Amino acid sequence: MLIPLASWLIDSKFESDLEKDNFQQTVQQANNLRSFFEQLIQHDNNFRQKLDTNGLKPTLQVALRETGILVDGFADEWYPYHAFATRIQNFGQAAELSLVEDQQHLFLLFMVEDDDIVYRKNLDMTGVSDKIELQLDGFRLQFSPLAPGRVAALRQTSNGFREVSSVYAVWQESTNGYQLEVRLPRDLVGAMFGAEIHDADGAQPSPQLQGLYSFTNFEQVALNSMLSVGALSRLKADDYRVMVTNLSGDIVYSYGQPHQDIKGHWRNRLWVNDLSPIKTRGSKVSLSSEELDKTLLGKAQEQLVNEGALSAYSRVLEPLYDGEQIVGALILESSAINQKLYLRDFWLRMLLLMLLFWVLMVWWLYRSSKDYSRRIVELRDITEEAVSEQGQIRHVIEREEYYDDEVADLTNTFSHLTTRLKQHHDYQEKLVARLNHELRTPIAIIRSSLDNLSIENLSELDAQMLQTAQSGASRLSQTLSRLSEATRLEQAIKSAEKHTFEVSSVLKDLTRAYATNWPDHRFEYQSDIESVELKGSRDLFVQMVDKLITNAVDFDNKSAPITFKLQEKDFRLVFEVSNRGATIERKALKSVFSLMHSSRKNSGGHLGLGLYLAKLIANFHNGHIVAKNHPDQGGVSIVISWKNKYFTE
Repeated sequence: MLIPLASWLIDSKFESDLEKDNFQQTVQQANNLRSFFEQLIQHDNNFRQKLDTNGLKPTLQVALRETGILVDGFADEWYPYHAFATRIQNFGQAAELSLVEDQQHLFLLFMVEDDDIVYRKNLDMTGVSDKIELQLDGFRLQFSPLAPGRVAALRQTSNGFREVSSVYAVWQESTNGYQLEVRLPRDLVGAMFGAEIHDADGAQPSPQLQGLYSFTNFEQVALNSMLSVGALSRLKADDYRVMVTNLSGDIVYSYGQPHQDIKGHWRNRLWVNDLSPIKTRGSKVSLSSEELDKTLLGKAQEQLVNEGALSAYSRVLEPLYDGEQIVGALILESSAINQKLYLRDFWLRMLLLMLLFWVLMVWWLYRSSKDYSRRIVELRDITEEAVSEQGQIRHVIEREEYYDDEVADLTNTFSHLTTRLKQHHDYQEKLVARLNHELRTPIAIIRSSLDNLSIENLSELDAQMLQTAQSGASRLSQTLSRLSEATRLEQAIKSAEKHTFEVSSVLKDLTRAYATNWPDHRFEYQSDIESVELKGSRDLFVQMVDKLITNAVDFDNKSAPITFKLQEKDFRLVFEVSNRGATIERKALKSVFSLMHSSRKNSGGHLGLGLYLAKLIANFHNGHIVAKNHPDQGGVSIVISWKNKYFTE
C-alpha cells in the first residue's frame, strides 16, 4: 500500500512541475508570437484590415480544419469547431451553421430543428419540400433530398437544374430534425457567401412553406477566412491555441487547440469524463473580460487557470501594437494535460505491473507452499508407513533426487536413518538365528557330558552341583528355543496377508470356547457394538486373544469373571481383556510386552513370550496395546485400541 501511495504523491509533484514549466513556456511563446503578429500588421494589409473596427462589415467565421472530417451527415467529428458556429431562430426552431476550411475544401455542417421533415417527391424540382440553398459568388446551390443519405447539389441555370458533381453532401435525420454535411471545392466558393433554410410542413392536405430564414440576413457576407493571410496559413500551433482579437473583442484569427487530442486511449476516461478539448475562452467568437480590457489598455495578463487540476491551462494576453497604437490583443492558451495523462498512464502501468507482480508472487508462494505441504504430508505418510509405533522398520524410505531444498534434505536424512535402522534390525534378527545355531551344539555337548557324570558315584555335594548345572543347561536350551520361536513367529506375522474380518462374532465364539476349555473360570463378553470390521488376519487375531486369555487365566484369582470389552470411545475402537488377581509393578507396565520379560509376582518362571507375541500381532493390525492395573489394585487389564481410520462399522 505504501508504494502506490508514494508513487501517487510523486506523480502529483511531477504534475505540479509540468504546470509551472508549461506556464513559463506559454509566456515565452506569447512574446515570440507577439513580435510575429506585430510584424505581420506592418506588412500585411489584409490582416491589418481585419483588425480595423471602423466600418466593420458582417462576416461569417471560418475555422481552420485541424482534425479529419468524414462527410456522412453526422456531427461527431465537428466537436472542435462548434464554438465558431452561427446560430439563428425561426419561430422557436433553432438552426446552426459551422464552417471549416483547409487548402482544398470548405466544409459546412447544418444542424436544423424540424418537427416535420418534408422530402422532395418529384424529380423535376416541382412542389414544396424542406431544402437548403447556398448563395455563392455567381450562382446558387440547392440541396433538396428525396430521402436521407447522399443528396445532389443542384445548380439553377436557364435550362433548369443540373448537378454539380464536385460537391459532396449527405443528409441525415436527427432526434430534433436533420443535419446536412457538405464538402465544397475551395475554388468554387469565392469570397462571399449566403445560406437560407426553406422549412415546409406536410400536415396540410399538401405541403406548405412554413418559413424561410437565413444565416446571413438574406444577403451575401464575407467569409472570415484565415487562409486569406498567407503567412498565417503556414503557422503551425502544437499544444496551444492562438487567438487574435480587435479592439471590439471580435476574434479575427484563431488556430490550434490548447492540447493535443486526448481521445486516443480508453485509459484517459479514468481521469477525464469529457474527452473533448478543454473549454476556454477560445471557444467563443467574441471575447469580453476584465483581463482583455486590461490587455487592450496596454497591460499584459498572465494566468494559470484551475491550478492543481488535471484540466489546468495557461493563458497569456499580450497587446498588439501598430506603431504606438494598440490595434488588438494576442491570446495564447496552452495546457499540459497530455503530459499529465502520459504521466498518469505510466503510473497506472507501473501500478498494474506491480499488481501483476504481487499476484504472480502470491500465486508462486501459494503453489510453493502447497507443494511443500504436499511433500511434507507425503513424507509424514511414508515415515508412518516405514516405521511402526514400536520403532520397527517396515521398509527403507527412498532418497529424494528430483528436488534440491530443505524438504529433500529432510527426506534424504530420513532415508539414511531408516537404512541404518533397517540394517541394525536385520542384524538383530540374524543374531538370534546365529546364536541358536552356534550355541545349540555346545549346549548339547554340555548336557551330554553332565548326563554321563550323573552315572558316576558322586558325593552329595557333587550331585547337588551337577543337578544345578543340568538345570541351567536345560533353561539355556529352553531360552534359545523360545528366541527361535519368537523370531519365526515375527517373520510369519510380517508375511501374513491382510483381509477384512468381523470382530464381534469372533469374540463371541471365543468366549464360548474359553468357557468350555477352562470350566473353573468364568468368562463374560461385554459390547455395545453390533458389528465392526478390522483389516488383518483372523487367525492371528484369534492367536493374539489366546495369548491374552492364557495370561489372564494363569493369574486369575477366580473372584470375578474374566471380561472381554469391545466398545467405541473417543472415535477409537477399544478391546480390553481384564482379570482379577496379581498386579504389575508400576515401573514395569511399559516393559511388560518386551521379549523374555516377566515381572508379575509368583510368575513361576514365566518368560513373557505370550505378551510379546500379542504385541506383535496387535501392531500387525495397526493397534496400540498397553497394560494397566485396576484402580483398586485388584487385577490387570490389557487394552488394545485402534484409530477410526483402521476400522469400519
